[in-house]
Amino acid sequence: MIIRNLELSHFRNYSRCIAELSPEINWIYGANGQGKTNLVEALYYLCNLESFRTRKTPHLLQEKSAEAVIKAQVESKNVQHQIRVNLSNKGRQVILDNSLVRKVSEYTPSFMAFALTPEDVNLFRNVPQERRKFFNRIISFNDSIYIKNFQEYSKIISEKNALLKQGNTDQLPLWNSMLARSAVKLMKQRNNFVELINNYLSDVFKGLSGRDALLKLVYKPSLSTNNFQESELLVQLEKNLTRDLQYGFAVTGPHRDEYHLMLDGKKDRDYFSQGEFRITNLSLIMTINLLLCDRYSFSPVLIFDDLFSELDDEVIKSVFKYFLQLKNQIFITSTSEPLKSSPGKQFQVVKGQLV
Repeated sequence: MIIRNLELSHFRNYSRCIAELSPEINWIYGANGQGKTNLVEALYYLCNLESFRTRKTPHLLQEKSAEAVIKAQVESKNVQHQIRVNLSNKGRQVILDNSLVRKVSEYTPSFMAFALTPEDVNLFRNVPQERRKFFNRIISFNDSIYIKNFQEYSKIISEKNALLKQGNTDQLPLWNSMLARSAVKLMKQRNNFVELINNYLSDVFKGLSGRDALLKLVYKPSLSTNNFQESELLVQLEKNLTRDLQYGFAVTGPHRDEYHLMLDGKKDRDYFSQGEFRITNLSLIMTINLLLCDRYSFSPVLIFDDLFSELDDEVIKSVFKYFLQLKNQIFITSTSEPLKSSPGKQFQVVKGQLV
């Protein structure tokens, strides 16, 4: 996937911005507070129809503006597309090749960007629901059946929670039975995906960091089971009835599953330094990128906001060497001007302007 050009109107601190982009590496540099992150946020939104910084659309509008517009020519799977995203206080409107997009699910399978930002370092530290959301999307891309199973589970858990909120226990055995059957399918798919990731993760980490340490992604289901047996899950769901009624919602199930990273047996949120959080998260994203490129011939756009600020010089050299081997279009923001000999294009940002 390649974003050929970008045009912004009244997005964040950009009154107007037009840029022809490199299909390889794009360096975006400038002092803090000038709009570097705003620019890559627009690129990310264009691909994923969401921001990596806010869930509130009005926050994306320039001050005192009624509407913001993101326009781009994008190549995906060897097809050229024209995209326009209109943002306002009322929400979002997406126009793809002159046709209105009515469902996000019709759009996002063809466009994808991964971002690693200072905020993303918290992904594996403090926000389990964001981790689940991240992996749900990636697994759905790798496994078309997963999204159907996830939607089925979501409907069942919603019905069960409605009964719990009412204190109605008569129908719960039926819903628990359906929940156990649906949960098994999700848990197996999540576990298979994590096993697939772990076949490559440590090698990618070594290539990026130069360290021999063993990096592993761990999937920790909310419901414990031996080989994902439906009968075992049903027993646990029934045992949790008292707690469920106390809280008014189901306290266990795939909607409460956890993921974390382990480095030589040490858990991320307990032992990782800030630099280790950054390089291990980068390793995970690069591993997923490797799978997408190899298995589906799809190369997501890669966005790295202030990536190098907490990495030592040797790691930076290893990371940059790794980036040069990739087929992806890459965007890197930095407060430092890149070397003139650096490959790709360079953009300096000053007060919401490319100069």
